[in-house]
Amino acid sequence: MLPFSFHLSLSNSISFVNFAACSDDDEDIDVNQLEGNWGLVLDEGYEYYEGEKDSWSDSYDPANPTEDCEKITISKVSDNIYSVIHYYYYNNQWNQSDTEKFTLDGNNLLPVDEEDTEISSMKLLVANSSQLVVEIKGRDEEGDFYNKMTYKRL
Repeated sequence: MLPFSFHLSLSNSISFVNFAACSDDDEDIDVNQLEGNWGLVLDEGYEYYEGEKDSWSDSYDPANPTEDCEKITISKVSDNIYSVIHYYYYNNQWNQSDTEKFTLDGNNLLPVDEEDTEISSMKLLVANSSQLVVEIKGRDEEGDFYNKMTYKRL
């Protein structure tokens, strides 16, 4: 398994980019619930490396973090522009790793001031008072990749 932060360093926009709620997804997405602290509880996905498909499904407990744990803080900075600060747990403390901005367009996440051509789709699947689920699809020099991250409110 390659953690979300690894993908973030590869593409530098594997985080939240832009949210938009499509008609079928409206009941699962409440943009008023985006702001706050979120801990990664499930990281699922696959990618190709040297021709081999590498799949993973890893669970985490951000209340009892280990070296692989991640969390994010989402803040609204202006009309439809959000900031996401990424943290990773290392040496018994949370450390800030990256900050990104995104806008919302339905359930699609769109980065602000980033040009990542590897990501073809970044979607918000769930956003409510307790859970946030983000899905990322793309293609890099090794092949297709997919990542679904499930967060819980901290």
